[in-house]
Amino acid sequence: MNKRSLEDKIVVLWTRGACWMFGVDVVVKGLENQPSGGFIYVFNHTSFFDIFAMNGYLESFRFGAKIELFRIPVFGPAMRRAGILPIARDRREEVFKVYKEAETRIKAGERFALAPEGTRQVTETLGSFKSGPFIFAINAKSPIVPVVVKGAAAILPKGHLIPNWGVWKRTVTLHVLPPVDATQYALENRPQLQEKVRHMMAPYFPEAQL
Repeated sequence: MNKRSLEDKIVVLWTRGACWMFGVDVVVKGLENQPSGGFIYVFNHTSFFDIFAMNGYLESFRFGAKIELFRIPVFGPAMRRAGILPIARDRREEVFKVYKEAETRIKAGERFALAPEGTRQVTETLGSFKSGPFIFAINAKSPIVPVVVKGAAAILPKGHLIPNWGVWKRTVTLHVLPPVDATQYALENRPQLQEKVRHMMAPYFPEAQL
């Protein structure tokens, strides 16, 4: 077993274990929409349980995480060894440097998951999208696979520390949508790609502004 396979198994056991411990059931719909090879998931972000649910029940991939987490002793170096992308949200040039270095990893078949809203939303809504993940996809010639996460906000909302406080069970549903071929877009057409993906996800959020 190679190092990455071992890491993947540890992550799956840990995240599924966390879901079980806190009474979270995970339902995945549309898994057949995943293409082969490397690609980029983009997902709506409302809770740390987005990450637990996706890591536990979708196939192997690596997240982009805010760079501040990489400064935590032990945890930060472990994230780097695992291949998680350090995202400095306020330093655009550094973010694009990280994306550029990851292009070869996508071409080698790796998968990444990025939150195009840039930060967790306070409620289960679809925020405005930032350009970074879509520029990354165009430059890497990578498919984009939208994932709509429903139910995670109620489990661990932003600003809360204890998952599922006061209830025994909740369900997170992961809707894996059909891939979008970013090779059909040049950088100057990035806004069209961005809006196409957002329009695919918006019907799951009736209040979303298109």
